[in-house]
Amino acid sequence: MAGGTFDKRIGKVRSGAYINFEGTNQEILNPSSRGVVVIPLIGHDYGPEKEFITIDNTALDAAYSKLGYSIYDSDPAENMLLIREAFKRSRTVIAYIPKSGTKSTGTGGGATATAKHGGTRGDMLSYSFVANPVSEKLDVAIFLGGGQVEQHDGLTTVEELAEKNSEYITFSGTGNLTATAGVTLAGGANASTTNKDIGDFIDAVEGVAFNTLCFPIAEPTLQAAVVSKINYLRDGVGKTVKVALPKYNADSMGVINVTNSVVVDGKSLSAAQACAWVAGADAGATMLQSNTAVVYEGATAIVEPKTNEQAIAAIQNGEFFFSYSEQGKVVVEYDINSLVTYGDKKSKSYSKNRVLRVFDSFAESIQLNFPPGKYDNYGKGWDVMDGVGRAILKQYDDAGAIKDVDYDADFRVNREMSKGDETYFDVGLAAGDSSEKLYFNIATR
Repeated sequence: MAGGTFDKRIGKVRSGAYINFEGTNQEILNPSSRGVVVIPLIGHDYGPEKEFITIDNTALDAAYSKLGYSIYDSDPAENMLLIREAFKRSRTVIAYIPKSGTKSTGTGGGATATAKHGGTRGDMLSYSFVANPVSEKLDVAIFLGGGQVEQHDGLTTVEELAEKNSEYITFSGTGNLTATAGVTLAGGANASTTNKDIGDFIDAVEGVAFNTLCFPIAEPTLQAAVVSKINYLRDGVGKTVKVALPKYNADSMGVINVTNSVVVDGKSLSAAQACAWVAGADAGATMLQSNTAVVYEGATAIVEPKTNEQAIAAIQNGEFFFSYSEQGKVVVEYDINSLVTYGDKKSKSYSKNRVLRVFDSFAESIQLNFPPGKYDNYGKGWDVMDGVGRAILKQYDDAGAIKDVDYDADFRVNREMSKGDETYFDVGLAAGDSSEKLYFNIATR
């Protein structure tokens, strides 16, 4: 009986079992969906210190117990405003409180109460122990800012109450609870956020999965530090992230330089505050979308509008700013980042945020589909890698994100250079862009 391998196109003459070992179809992993913004809440008056707090647009107030506010509330530092503006375009906001203060405390009803988190907002916490008419035990109600936020029924001792692990107040003590109409906590204090606290945040953000960071700080030293971190994450770690910050000429494709602002709900926002919307818009846009001429939702006017000459200079300077549309709406003038120095294998197209989203998304696809150790670095392993890469190209080509694709030439393992545990690839990528400058020659008759 004959055996061996076979060619499907030709077949065999002799009878026998012919076996081919072939790479199976590879499942192509897609990049995670976009829309994640990180915002440090500077000067916030309540919440856990140095903790990342994730808020999703399907449950906007799920973090109420940690923030101390609904995102629709006003707070002294106007941090809820930043979150609201970011959510106009993003899917998820990850908030971070660099510094917490002194916790509010109170005593009454046989228990000692301490606010879960530090800051003056804790002085708005109160509680009551009221006799339950059925069980003759006590029902505990907890309030924040006058509204009830928790209820624990049928309790007798402080120990039982402590075991409920309230999200707002830590109760301590021993013995029986006694009825009390209401105890308001007091003594909370805010802490000053130092440059070191912001530096700790900049370091910690390296471990977070996000798309765009809102950095609502205008201090140049801190801006330089966050720009350095973003450039390091992009160039040294391979994380496709960006930052939106106010009035800082970074000359970097990972940095969006926001240089004017808008009026929302009658309030003039600073450029630092407008960074929240910009970060949300950048994070939320897909690789097929440009934010050029996108309307800023809720904006009724522009703070520091630019003249035609100023707008031209600002674009040439790599600035992201707002202007008026022909219909009088507040829109993004040009969806660009701060890159203005070209060369070193970076053309002018790298300053376009839509183009960069294509490149960043493709890089993430490559990272997901080519983990170390998955493929053999010879023979059929190379063939499989060629196939996976070309399948990724097809996804992007079919979606309209790239153009002028030559599948054989635009993704292939360089077999001459690849050896040992080192694999080299030759990849060509032409990102699609939006039609943003329209020129018409009109012949009149």
